[in-house]
Amino acid sequence: MAWELVNGTIVTPREVIEHGSVQIEKNRITQVAKSIRKQADVVQIDVNGMLVFPGLINCHDHLLGTYVPRVGDRRPYLNWLEWDNDLKSSPVYAERQQIDSSDLYQLGGYRHLLCGITRVQDHIPHFVREAFARDMPIRIIADYALAHSVTSFALKWGDGIEIEHAKAKEKNIPFITHCSEGFDEETLKSVETLAAKNALSRQTVLIHGIAFSDRDMELLAQHQCHVVWCPVSNLYMFERTARVKELLDLGINVALGTDSPMSGSFSIFEEMRTAKEFYRFAYGRPLDDRVLVNMLTVNAAKAMCLPDAGEIAEGKAADLLLIDGDTTNPWAALTNADYADIMLVIVDGQPRYGDFAFAPVFEAFKIPYQTILVKGVRKIVAGDVLGLQNRVRRAVKFQKELDFLPVEAA
Repeated sequence: MAWELVNGTIVTPREVIEHGSVQIEKNRITQVAKSIRKQADVVQIDVNGMLVFPGLINCHDHLLGTYVPRVGDRRPYLNWLEWDNDLKSSPVYAERQQIDSSDLYQLGGYRHLLCGITRVQDHIPHFVREAFARDMPIRIIADYALAHSVTSFALKWGDGIEIEHAKAKEKNIPFITHCSEGFDEETLKSVETLAAKNALSRQTVLIHGIAFSDRDMELLAQHQCHVVWCPVSNLYMFERTARVKELLDLGINVALGTDSPMSGSFSIFEEMRTAKEFYRFAYGRPLDDRVLVNMLTVNAAKAMCLPDAGEIAEGKAADLLLIDGDTTNPWAALTNADYADIMLVIVDGQPRYGDFAFAPVFEAFKIPYQTILVKGVRKIVAGDVLGLQNRVRRAVKFQKELDFLPVEAA
């Protein structure tokens, strides 16, 4: 059915439209208007001034790692491999291994849905993602080429940097790899290695970049590469993160990622707070809220080669986030948001999660939902998140609390 969100504050995010409306048909936005016009056969939902954003895009996670607590007894690490060795030898990893991989994926999906993320890039080979990323509550980005990282001790993902990058250029999809994630000699030369392999281009997406040199960043700017910033994970594992101001000053496209909660943030809320705190500490000035929101919308869509995402405009995917916040500064309202502020999340043209007040919308779509408490606030969610939570607890044989999934039965 065609339906329309009316009387909203629409953050496209290129402009803010007060008392605007967004019309949806099937899985596409069919109209964005600056006024409310009643149309036959279009169901109108008055959102009473709520802020309407494009669905957020998380450009880096490892969904099979959706578990807690964080692992890092020997921080700061020299590189990712030292951390991975600690992870694989930890009791919490053995505990996680008791859980079905499809349930770990579902945990990751709900973890993000509750925060307004509608798409996520799961950094893992395609054959793994394809086996588990079905019937997810959010979209898992499917079109990408990859390498694990740019060293001799990288995991053997993909067909090699040169071949994978060539695929990306041919198909205009992102070539994604961890890069400069550490301080050993090989890792410090990661960008140099990519340049030697002719693997720097506007399809190249580099995750982390905590050890970028001035020359590295000049090369990235020259070749129009993208960087995914993961400040929580970086600061936890290495006590350093990317030189984000310098990247932005050079005009490099920067997106935001959470990494897995075993090293990274529990939510995009935590990621945004940490990004702002780090920026102020490192540079003595605030990180502009609009710049940060762009990292999760237009910048992310550009990095992931998603022409249908990141904006609210006619023809774009109907992935939307509604929050309750101050309309005088919508970008700050989002970067300061928390679980209670998320009012409705629409994925692929259908409501998936929201405030209990939106129950009639779920019912109109005949979408089964559960009534839950999220941080004590009554919400509704499509699917069976409570059953998922119980399956995890049965698998590990105790009442496991998952900090990134603050859900209980209402």
